[in-house]
This record gives sequence, structure tokens and C-alpha cells, in this order.
Amino acid sequence: MSTPGIDVIDHLAGEGDGGQIARLRSLRPQARENAQRSYEALLEPADPGSVPLRERYAIAAHVARLHGPGPAAELYLENLRDEDPALAERIEAAEATGEERLDAGLAHADLLVLRPREAAPEHLRTLEAAGWDADGIVTLSQLVSFLTFQLRVAHGLRVLAENPAPAAQPALTTEDAR
Repeated sequence: MSTPGIDVIDHLAGEGDGGQIARLRSLRPQARENAQRSYEALLEPADPGSVPLRERYAIAAHVARLHGPGPAAELYLENLRDEDPALAERIEAAEATGEERLDAGLAHADLLVLRPREAAPEHLRTLEAAGWDADGIVTLSQLVSFLTFQLRVAHGLRVLAENPAPAAQPALTTEDAR
């Protein structure tokens, strides 16, 4: 799914333009813009370099599924289906892909999402042995960390929209205290 004109975090938070989430996010326009640009750079780059779109979407769908079912998992699976329907089925079924490089990337995503304290230099060597170059490893790691950020922001926005803060009470004056 290409996202021209669509703010992906708003979409993942369950809202289009103009609602409570959009109003909350309008308070931080630079953060909103930078999050969208990060999405575009990591998931819809003009030049994907050493990490093809199908791998990016497979990793994105996998990371989203690690965080639980929801709109992000569906979005990234839909993107992957457009690139490689068979791979999308394997990711959805949480099966190994049979591709050494991609399976190593998915294992790295598991490590960063589920056990980040265990990350060590030998994990990077495992990626290199599976065919990941330095730029690809950086892209993979950035993608996983961005997705985790994106999913947490979208979840937090959904919670805020579902549980609005009570209206502010006027401050008491000394007259009111009497």
C-alpha cells in the first residue's frame, strides 16, 4: 500500500483526518512530519538499496505481529502480499521463510523486540554470514526500532482517544474558598 496523503500513524491509530487523534498530533507538527518521513524512508524508499521492499515488508509484518494483532500487522502483510503473496502467507503463519538471509533478519528482529538486552556483536556476525552487508544491517535495525516506536505511538494515541482527559476545572480563587 502506497501512502501518498495518508499519515500512517493516524491510520494505525484508527483514524483518518480531523478526529481526536489528528488534533492531538497537530500539537507536535514536526514530530508528525518526521515520523511520516521515517516511514517513507524505511518502508517506501525510492532506492531500497541492499534491502528489497519484500524483505522490508516481511520484517515489518513480523515485527507488527510480535506486538500483537491489529492494523499494523494487516497493513504490512497487505504491502507484502503486493510484493510476494507466498512470502506473506509464510509470515502470517509464522513459518520460516526458507531464505537464510531473511530468516536471519527475522531472528534479529525477534532479538531486538523481545530480548534487546541479549543483543551482542556475534548477532551481527550471524547477519553478515547470512548475506547482510553493513548498510543492510543498519537498515534492518533502524526498521525494527522505527516500527516499535510507530506501534507504541499508535497504541498510545488510541488509548488517549478512547479515554479523553476530563475537562479542566477552573482554578479556585480566594473568594471561592470562603
